[in-house]
Amino acid sequence: MFCDVVAAVRCALERVESGGMKAVATFGEACGGESTRGLALSLMDAREIHRVLLMMEQRFHVALMARVMSGSLLYLEGSFKELTSFVAHYGQEGDLNALRFGSEGIAYWVRYWLTGMGSFREFGREFGIDGQTAATFYREHIEVLLEGWLAAGRGAVEPILLRQMEDDALNMA
Repeated sequence: MFCDVVAAVRCALERVESGGMKAVATFGEACGGESTRGLALSLMDAREIHRVLLMMEQRFHVALMARVMSGSLLYLEGSFKELTSFVAHYGQEGDLNALRFGSEGIAYWVRYWLTGMGSFREFGREFGIDGQTAATFYREHIEVLLEGWLAAGRGAVEPILLRQMEDDALNMA
């Protein structure tokens, strides 16, 4: 069963912020399902998702919320600052060397991950390396962290969404 966690979280936040007065009845609908549960139960579902978001580790939360709020440049500024500091801190563990190009290098790649602005060739030109070397560095030292945190954030929310979709399916039967 496929579920777009980012879209479902976006719907849940809209539902909680509006007190339940939204057009989408449940988050199962964001995942391709239908609902007969009504607004009261969908607001309870939204609050459950909201609680999970608040309880997850901060770096996972920020990575997931950066994708949820991807259309908001105001929110992305805060995400950018937090993710940059997380990458600088966690990017030194094990075989990672995220600080190889300093904090400016980390900032460049976090901005790239958030917005898609920039290129391997441009980074190589700015830092005096080949574009292919820049691509390899990004994939092995930066992207692996950010995508891992995003996957962990999605993984914390997905079981709740799948259970809610199963409940919807049982109520429809």
